[in-house]
Amino acid sequence: AEDRVIARGSVVFQQEGTRIAASRGELNIKTRTGVFENANGTLQLTDRKIDKTLFGTQEPEAMFSAERIEKTGPRTYKLTRAVFSACVQPNRRWEVTASHLTFTVDKYAIMRGAVLKVKEVPILYLPIFYYPIQEDNRATGFLMPSYGSSSFRGFTLSNAFFWAINRSHDATIYHDWFASSGQQFGADYRYVAGPNSRGDASVSTIREKEQIGATGTVTSPSRQSFAVRGNISQSLPGRIRFQARADYFTDVTAQQLYQVDLAAFSRRSRYFGADASGNWGRIRLYAQAERSDVFYGTSAASNRYKPRASLSLSEAPLLGTKITFGASLDTINAERLDDVDRPETRVAVFRNDGQMTLRYSLALGSALSLRSNVTVRRTEWNTSRDPVTGKFVEAPLRRNIVETRVQMTGPRFTRVFNTPGNGFADRFKHVIEPSVSVTRTSAFDRFNQVVQFDHVDTVLGGDTRVTYGIVNRLMARVRQGDQPAVARDIMNLEVSQTYYSNSLAASYDQNYQSSFGNLYSYQPPPSKLSPMRGALNFMPTPDLGGSFTVEYDTQFRAVRSYRASVNRSGEALNLNADWSKRQVIPGLAGYSNPANADHFISVSTRARKPSGAASFGYSMTYDVLRERMLQQRIGAVYNAQCCGVSVDYAVTNLKHLGLRNDRRFSLSLTLAGVGSFANLLGAFGNNEIQR
Repeated sequence: AEDRVIARGSVVFQQEGTRIAASRGELNIKTRTGVFENANGTLQLTDRKIDKTLFGTQEPEAMFSAERIEKTGPRTYKLTRAVFSACVQPNRRWEVTASHLTFTVDKYAIMRGAVLKVKEVPILYLPIFYYPIQEDNRATGFLMPSYGSSSFRGFTLSNAFFWAINRSHDATIYHDWFASSGQQFGADYRYVAGPNSRGDASVSTIREKEQIGATGTVTSPSRQSFAVRGNISQSLPGRIRFQARADYFTDVTAQQLYQVDLAAFSRRSRYFGADASGNWGRIRLYAQAERSDVFYGTSAASNRYKPRASLSLSEAPLLGTKITFGASLDTINAERLDDVDRPETRVAVFRNDGQMTLRYSLALGSALSLRSNVTVRRTEWNTSRDPVTGKFVEAPLRRNIVETRVQMTGPRFTRVFNTPGNGFADRFKHVIEPSVSVTRTSAFDRFNQVVQFDHVDTVLGGDTRVTYGIVNRLMARVRQGDQPAVARDIMNLEVSQTYYSNSLAASYDQNYQSSFGNLYSYQPPPSKLSPMRGALNFMPTPDLGGSFTVEYDTQFRAVRSYRASVNRSGEALNLNADWSKRQVIPGLAGYSNPANADHFISVSTRARKPSGAASFGYSMTYDVLRERMLQQRIGAVYNAQCCGVSVDYAVTNLKHLGLRNDRRFSLSLTLAGVGSFANLLGAFGNNEIQR
């Protein structure tokens, strides 16, 4: 009559992933609520498909027991004098006891008077503990603190607060305390406004305290530095896309010392900029403003566009013929400072660059093709360089040039090898394809007066350029299990070189890695011939590949540089290895100084059990030329059922900054479904990694 069921004895209740066993139970049939006494059971934490490695390779379930369990709603429970654990082993490795526990499936759990025990040893007490388990993995609250130890920063403690503003916006505010060096404050913001509209931004400040040496003298004064990083890609009305990127900081040495990534230790550049573009049929409009700084020791050089705009008309057939026509107009208002701390090194220029191109292509069968184009170009600068003094003066300069280019590809030579008994592929195809192009630029005898900012300014008039090369391609029709065989490239080798009628053109050729356009390399000396470039790429399987490039100077008969890489990706093993070397060549400008040479090897590998229960990783970067290890890092993770342990150790060479090597060690315990609790020996204390 009251819609209640009362049971005594061996009472079992099971519903929607929940199983409760009790000595007494009372259930309301209509509301599906009830009370259980002296109860224990299991509860499915979430209905969603989840990575089992987060739960020690077990199902996402929780075990609980309590003197009294109240089922207060379809998905809510209230426990008194409760024990809770996501470890589903008969002998639990860890558990949380609480005087009261309120649990809502796919929402949250709140514990009062909570004590965390590992192997029956209490290690943490919290008067109140809030644990979110929302379906979207987003809940406002404090993140787990992380602890660290570093030779440079000393003991570290990192705390963060996450704010889930709504489903599309969130923010994180964090604080890092460094016992030896100071502290850091920061904030991150992220949003997703649509499939093609999203962004993130990060602002941080590092406050370093004064460092006192063993003799009592000040070895480093107190200082404060700032950093701003972010990316935005936003669709705007009118078919316009806005993008912005920032990687800017005020102190380069602070960025080198407080970053985990080894690449930060050699970072020499900072950047921020924004652009907007729109396409309407064949018309494209583009506008950009940016600043790019490169550090040389304690000084920095800066290039700034404020702004840059271009209007272009994409190529299309002209009057129904096979000849295509396209045009563009590019305008910049730019300035350059060779030293940002010295205003007298500032150079400003306003430039217009317009061009029109006619292009014609002809295919002679499948083995030979011809392409030709004629470009008429007019460039105007409001500033130029005085040919006598070399100083920049406010005198306009104009350049009218015509560039004619003809390229022939082929004849193509092909041979097919049928290999029906081969276990790798039943057919191979070898293709040899030579190519040659001739480019003639009309005369311009005032090149030494041009203010050089980018590739537009490095066009050298009165030059005939002949580029020739040959490509060898090896293709295979590979079997893929029960799927039909698929033909793909497994190896290609390309060799090329360029001849210049004007030897100065070799210093400005953008097609070689040591060209003028690379801020981190050196301008090659004038020459009639470019270095001979060879590039080998191979990919015998989809998860294994590599490359090798070499530049050979035919004038000095010596190799300028080498570079090789190998990568392997798979479920059980990932491997990446890189090797690079820049030679010393006596007599060759830019290569004769031994200080400009380099020789590096870097390796990164991780082995992982398919179940995710264990993994081991190792990475290193070694300076072969100077015989010094720049960084080594070892990490290992082992999960045994519902518990695990992870170890991370890294040594980073800071001697080039006048500091001793930075050694960091981390040892943490993982509890299934809850997270990682690091001891005071380690944890690198990096909020970005923790999140």
